[in-house]
Amino acid sequence: MSIIAPFYPQFAKSREISEDIIGIIFAAHPLGQFISSLILGKVITHENRQKIMVIGISQQGLGLLMFGFLYYFESYWIVLIGSFVARLIGGIGASMFMTPFYAFIPQLFPKQIEEKIAIAEVSTSIGFLAGPILGSALYQLGGFILPFFFFAFCSFGLAMLLIIFSKSLDVPEVDLSQSVILHQSIQNQESIIDADFSISYLKLLSNYPVVISFVTNTLTLSLWTFYNPTIAIYLLEQYDIQEEYSGYWISINAATFGASTFFISRIKSHKKFFMYFGLVISGLLQFYMGPDYSFTNLNPRLLYTILAWSTVGFTAGFPYVLTLPQINQILIKDYAKYPTQCANIASAIFNASLAGGELFGPILGGYLTKWYGFQRSASLLGFAVLICCVCYIPYLFYLDEKLARIKAKKLKQVGIKE
Repeated sequence: MSIIAPFYPQFAKSREISEDIIGIIFAAHPLGQFISSLILGKVITHENRQKIMVIGISQQGLGLLMFGFLYYFESYWIVLIGSFVARLIGGIGASMFMTPFYAFIPQLFPKQIEEKIAIAEVSTSIGFLAGPILGSALYQLGGFILPFFFFAFCSFGLAMLLIIFSKSLDVPEVDLSQSVILHQSIQNQESIIDADFSISYLKLLSNYPVVISFVTNTLTLSLWTFYNPTIAIYLLEQYDIQEEYSGYWISINAATFGASTFFISRIKSHKKFFMYFGLVISGLLQFYMGPDYSFTNLNPRLLYTILAWSTVGFTAGFPYVLTLPQINQILIKDYAKYPTQCANIASAIFNASLAGGELFGPILGGYLTKWYGFQRSASLLGFAVLICCVCYIPYLFYLDEKLARIKAKKLKQVGIKE
């Protein structure tokens, strides 16, 4: 998912595609991921999980292959439409893997959600770290097409491994088998309680804690994806860092994110406050990405940009990793009888928020950079994050407890009537 940031923008510009359109191309991936995640949240089960994951990984490989073949075309429209379709296919494929994967963490490991998500995010950060580095190395070795073909065949190979070892994955080890049995038992109990009940997305729109958690994580992803269409170009034009080397600088953000997950996995309480802390610091650091002289009184220097970029990787990890367990906890309070649905919907909302950040981040990054330049566009993103922080305050201090009291009062009234 992360290999195209160091060198695709320069390739697109060579085909006369502007930065704002490059942002839209980057956003096609999360567009497919966003729509697919919400649908999958309603349809995934223990029985179809692995088939969906295999198809998803294969689709990502297909999208990467399409990107590689675009190198042989000079036409503006072929490259533009082909890039958009390839990203869209990759986004749907990513969702088909990630949504079932994250949905089963709260179900199989209810007491270790943060720890297991942290492990998953370490692997994610390794991917985001290795992607630009390997992409740059393969680009130097074989040009534009080699990174795409290499990772496409890696995707197909991973899909084959899941198929080959499907039986062993369906029969977990002893400690895990108890969780699977428990999960299947819970599913059976839910069907007995109310076979027709389904958690409504429309109803969740009036649930402020769910909505603000969704918005927070969307902005968190935007802190990274906002710069996908522009940071490599900025490093080239401002600091003369060529595309074959920019991937190494870009990957620093992923390395610090991976480091943050080890700390975040140990957080057992006050999760909302840690999420808020990470978001506030990340928002303030956007003013130093350029840096923007009007707000910082600092002239552009590579040291400032890299320090801000790397620190955001660490601080943004807090809202990112803690969002899924937080949403699952919110849903469990309201739908305690339906833990499987809560886990599925929480995963769908989490992945939709990721997709939202990946969708809007590149589009805003491309257009704002075109209109205001890299430095001022980073500051505008910082203002947006800080406004979100203000909106988060009601939930941070009293809204969660207030909603719990209202719900308890309603239940008491229902009991009196009965």
